Amino acid sequence: MSRSRNVAKRLGKTDAASGGSTDAVKGFPSGWTASLDGTDMVFIYNSVEVFKVSTAGAITAKDNVTGYGTP
Repeated sequence: MSRSRNVAKRLGKTDAASGGSTDAVKGFPSGWTASLDGTDMVFIYNSVEVFKVSTAGAITAKDNVTGYGTP
């Protein structure tokens, strides 16, 4: 089983192919959901894919990534 699938299962989110639910992950702040794209974990905000984490650990972001700053 892939790392992202393990994370998804721990969050209570699995894909339909494995017999799981395709509902939004419960416990995320309003507007946020997560799902699987193959074996990659995808994080979605207001229906827009914002970033994903691959099974190899690579992170792909829709916009810039800030390394330093104040949140």
